[in-house]
Amino acid sequence: MKVLCANPPWWVEQPDAIYGAGLLAGVRAGSRWPFTSVVRSRPGQYRFGDYIPYPFFLGSAATYLARETGVAVDFRDSIALREDYVAFDKALAAGGYDYVVIESASPSWPHDAELIAHIKKNHPATRVVVAGPIAAHGEKLLAEHPLHAVIAGEYEKGLVKVLGGAAGYLAHDLLTEAELNAAPYPYFDPLHANKYWDANPKGQIFPQLQVLTSRGCPFKCIFCVWPAVMSNNDPDGTAVRRVRQLSSDYVEGMLTELVGRYGFKSIYFDDDTFNLGDRHVEGICAVMARLHLPWSAMCRADTVSWDTWRLMRDSGCFGVKIGFESGNQWVVDNIVRKNLDLEKARDVVHHLKALGMTVHGTFTVGLPGETPEQVADTRRYRAALPLDSFQESGTAEIEGSPLSTLRRAGRLDKYAGASLAGYVAAADGTRKRELVALRDSGLAEAALCLRHGRRAVAESICRNLLETGGEDASVLDTLGTIAVRARKLDVAVRCFSRAIAADGQAAAPCLHLGLLLRDQGLAEEAASCLRRALALDPDGAEAREALLALGADPEDGEVPDAKAQAALARSLSVTAVTNWGRTLRRAMRDVDGQDQAAPRPASGDGPARYPRVIVLDHGLRFLAGHHFAYDIGVLAACVKRGVPVEFLVYADCQPEAVQVLRARAVLQPTQYASHSGDRYCAWLEDFLIAGTMAEFNLFKNLRTDLDPSDIVFSHTCDPKVVRGIAAWYTSLAKDRRPYLVLKFQNHCYRFVSPDHLALAKSIFRLALKPFINEPKVRFAASNTLIGSQIKAMAEKTCPVFPVPLRLEVPARPYRSRAEKGMVRIGYAGEGRVEQGVGYLPEVIEAILPAYPDAVFEVQFACRFVDDDTLSRLRAFGDRVRIHESCYVGEDFHRLIASFDALLLPYQPRSYVERSSQVVIEAMALGVPLIVPVGTSLALEVKRFDCGYTLIRSHDGLSIIDAVSRFIDNHDALTRKSVDVAPRVAAFHNGDTLVKLLLESCGVAVGPMDK
Repeated sequence: MKVLCANPPWWVEQPDAIYGAGLLAGVRAGSRWPFTSVVRSRPGQYRFGDYIPYPFFLGSAATYLARETGVAVDFRDSIALREDYVAFDKALAAGGYDYVVIESASPSWPHDAELIAHIKKNHPATRVVVAGPIAAHGEKLLAEHPLHAVIAGEYEKGLVKVLGGAAGYLAHDLLTEAELNAAPYPYFDPLHANKYWDANPKGQIFPQLQVLTSRGCPFKCIFCVWPAVMSNNDPDGTAVRRVRQLSSDYVEGMLTELVGRYGFKSIYFDDDTFNLGDRHVEGICAVMARLHLPWSAMCRADTVSWDTWRLMRDSGCFGVKIGFESGNQWVVDNIVRKNLDLEKARDVVHHLKALGMTVHGTFTVGLPGETPEQVADTRRYRAALPLDSFQESGTAEIEGSPLSTLRRAGRLDKYAGASLAGYVAAADGTRKRELVALRDSGLAEAALCLRHGRRAVAESICRNLLETGGEDASVLDTLGTIAVRARKLDVAVRCFSRAIAADGQAAAPCLHLGLLLRDQGLAEEAASCLRRALALDPDGAEAREALLALGADPEDGEVPDAKAQAALARSLSVTAVTNWGRTLRRAMRDVDGQDQAAPRPASGDGPARYPRVIVLDHGLRFLAGHHFAYDIGVLAACVKRGVPVEFLVYADCQPEAVQVLRARAVLQPTQYASHSGDRYCAWLEDFLIAGTMAEFNLFKNLRTDLDPSDIVFSHTCDPKVVRGIAAWYTSLAKDRRPYLVLKFQNHCYRFVSPDHLALAKSIFRLALKPFINEPKVRFAASNTLIGSQIKAMAEKTCPVFPVPLRLEVPARPYRSRAEKGMVRIGYAGEGRVEQGVGYLPEVIEAILPAYPDAVFEVQFACRFVDDDTLSRLRAFGDRVRIHESCYVGEDFHRLIASFDALLLPYQPRSYVERSSQVVIEAMALGVPLIVPVGTSLALEVKRFDCGYTLIRSHDGLSIIDAVSRFIDNHDALTRKSVDVAPRVAAFHNGDTLVKLLLESCGVAVGPMDK
């Protein structure tokens, strides 16, 4: 068995010009805040002087794994070698590795995920293991990427477990201080040893050895990553953070061996905080005094005495890095939570300079809640310090840090001053600094950037102006000009169209739209725009010259008014992107409804027997879960019946799911990350902006390739999707509109507080209003409760559509409790709080002693369950079996069929209207259910009258009571469920769904073709 601990290449050869044109390189493992920057080196060409940190956790894991398992472990740091992708791939192929271990974090993850997919494609037998801060995403990574395992925190022990057979998500399991002091030294070899370099603090001598003398830091700076997610598990800053220090004897042995072997001339101790207490520092100073090597370290200003600073100097320490973060004390205390007195820190810097040491200061900008005035305070404070060097980074938002938790939660009590208002989010600190600098830029700066070829910077400024100031014709016109230069002509037309709508008296967008249309060969439309521009600006020489070039008289011809010009711009703006510069004239005819609609195919006419079904699924993310099961059920039924079917799915959907469905992955996400702290305002913001995103996305991808006989089927609708679909659908010419079927799967107010529920429903009613008088629009629902609500709001019938189940596992036969010898209670879910997972330990603890024949099977499709609950479940031993895997299709149905009852202790208020497909699957398999009263789940089991017991209240005692009642009545409830299963399966299947879908649109459906 062979293992490669890899730090793969990270090159950005065509950046988005936020830094200007050029090549960027990234640093990943070894950096607390991975980032990209302009470097001296080139792919395949190492040049000294670039910042290259040693990958501390990766190097330690490599030697630890080799010692503990005896397997062959290779180490390859492509970042240090400045290796290109071809060389890295050749090394993989030559090594024939069984496992590849990669440490990753938020800034590099988009790149790394693509690289991992490439590795799996070219080396399918290789198992990829991911560690590092990105592991804070947990099960989500496993569900969305081809990974064998994801290890949280420091990963020495985790890798040993993986080679011992473990897979999936491995929680934090850190080396103790004693184990750390008994661990082998980090990996070095002649190929890598002299490649690492950090030029600060000033005074470094090459070759430089970078090592740690401790792991962890007790302080809780909001942005700091390793102490939060690697050396501890404290993503919100509420836990106690441990620090483990190496003994001076261990450090001396490590340095003696590595310096003797590779000839290092200076040492840099890159601990999270090297100088935590006088005792540890004094021990290291004694070691360094014996080694007679110059050294430096990453320090705090306030954790050792002034005498200890002197001792450091005397033992060879020539410089230190000190983190200040901000020059504003309020920011340091209330946003960063660094617990540092800036005045005392200033005194320490002067003391260090008096000792003759160099000082490198670290600062950050773009903190959440930090104002421009406070940033100015930082720069004034920094300028007043006698620093030898400094760095000013953008505050990187990396998964696992309190800052990333703040972004999700909206507020953290421990960081009282941190606010998302005006906050600029970015994972790459270098990019973040640039974005913060652009935040307060104006249109003049955008124009200047555009003149100097920095289109991406100009675009960033303009989009920020739109976000802060709303629709502005000048800003939109500039965005259109940027798009023209980038040859994104559909984007340009939409920007010019919005500019004309924003200000009907603005000449520039009319001129620029006219010039674009002229270049596309649309003389008539171009002349209309140019005449309007000339009417608004009679001295406009460019518009006059363009008209003359078209053979039009500038002084003659009809000048469109503002309304006509806006109408023309709107019709142009919805033309499909693929038609610009190719078949635009035909596309324009389609937009204007001038083409004749094709006749509706008649039933029985051979291949054209059925119309085309176009399925929209904004929620499909990966090759698992109920979205994929639903789509694959529709696909199978359509193929079997001979119905043409196409799928449009989420743009970032897992490629394997796209391939199976033969889908077009083009739909944009319908979840907008709102900035409002008020739940209703956040819902409204999401409703408006995400709806607009859905609208324009449909404009782009589903416009000209439609027939009036087509059936567009959106099977998981919510308010924002409905709003986007309504705007798109009503923009189509009436004789070109296809049939449209909207199915509502869940309730639509999940994130709305009860105080605002009535208002939210009113807004949803407005979203449905455009469909009231549309004869070709149909509604459907997943259950009768949702159906009745939609019917009341939209004044249209809303029947229940079945779930397209594909059961490859037979329903359970009846067996009595005595025949089985045990009762198997199952739980299957994602482990979310709303699914009652927190009650499971309490329920199991009460049931197991009372019913000796009871056992529990618990499956978590995603790792949302908290560690405490998971630990308590594991403590029950053999009578509780835990599945921490995402099962798909037949495997999931086989798991459900193995249960004697399915327990769903879901929170009632979250499932009053919201449905759950697992209820249907359990009933079709003949499995009784234990569900909460007053929910759609209870409504479903009552509808088919299967075997069930109801949970009367959402608390542990009520759940215990419901489970007890099931066990006591096992035989009667099981027989009832077995009898009902065929009836459920007959309704909930793909053919029934497709038949109802076609019939609802007036298509005669005959018997299934043989």
